[in-house]
Amino acid sequence: MLLQIFFLILSFIVLYFGAEWTLNSAEKVGEFFDLSPLVIGLLIIGFGTSLPEFFVSHIAALSGHPEIALGNVVGSNVANLFLILGISGLLVPLHVFKIEFRQQIFFHLSLTAALAIVLAQDFLTPWSSLGLFIFFIMYVYMSYKKMMQHKVTVPSEIGIVEIPPKSKRKPVSPVEFLRLIVGFVFLWGGGKLLVESGSKLGLMWGLSEYVISSFIVALGTSFPELITALFACYKKKDTDLILGNIIGSNVFNVAFVLGSLGFYNIELKPNFGMEMMILFTGSLVLLGLALRKMNFFRTTGIFFLACYVGVVFYWL
Repeated sequence: MLLQIFFLILSFIVLYFGAEWTLNSAEKVGEFFDLSPLVIGLLIIGFGTSLPEFFVSHIAALSGHPEIALGNVVGSNVANLFLILGISGLLVPLHVFKIEFRQQIFFHLSLTAALAIVLAQDFLTPWSSLGLFIFFIMYVYMSYKKMMQHKVTVPSEIGIVEIPPKSKRKPVSPVEFLRLIVGFVFLWGGGKLLVESGSKLGLMWGLSEYVISSFIVALGTSFPELITALFACYKKKDTDLILGNIIGSNVFNVAFVLGSLGFYNIELKPNFGMEMMILFTGSLVLLGLALRKMNFFRTTGIFFLACYVGVVFYWL
């Protein structure tokens, strides 16, 4: 058992560095190829923080562990919304009442409803994937309209990064291309190690694969979002990035990652009633704060953390 715990911790470390190197190098490589701030910010930052969930879920599905794939996606969304946002709310006030966040929260609520419909079926089918991908396209289009208004800056893991004029950009080092490739290898290797160690520990502890993936595996794949939030809280600036990153990551997890799993025709064995109820509750609380023009701060942060603890006890 100690060996599997060691492998589990090692997989977290490998996933962390894989996500870190992939995000940082991809941003520099994107600038080198003169990609627009839209492409860098949306695809690299938004999709980049969901890469661990993507790799882990597909590795689990291919390895014959569909419950780990499902638990990873659903558990990551619960961890993002209640654990990471709850911790952030204890440290800094989050201004959820801004008009751009209201639109994101409405979209998150709609996507949660779509997720509930998909998970209520007997199987995750390609038709379910098609519906989720339509949501994904809508999100990309909405983000495109918004980001066209901000061509000078793009969100980064540590704040807002200015994109200099093309003439002032430095050539990207070949090391960055190598770091990008190594980052993807680390994400794949860390994901594979996480699935194997997590499933074995679940059997040793008498837990189902879904429970172990919803709690432990999901925490590991949510590391990029956690690091992003802690960086922003520590610097006490660009805290708008926290909510945007969490909502964006949840959208990618459901619409892209879960949508891409439909081709495995996975049987939806667990009852997802509790998870759907808690995700709806979180979205409605955020919407209520936004409509009442209130900040997400300590009291709400404590409530979200308490909800997460309650869900973990329910899983266990």
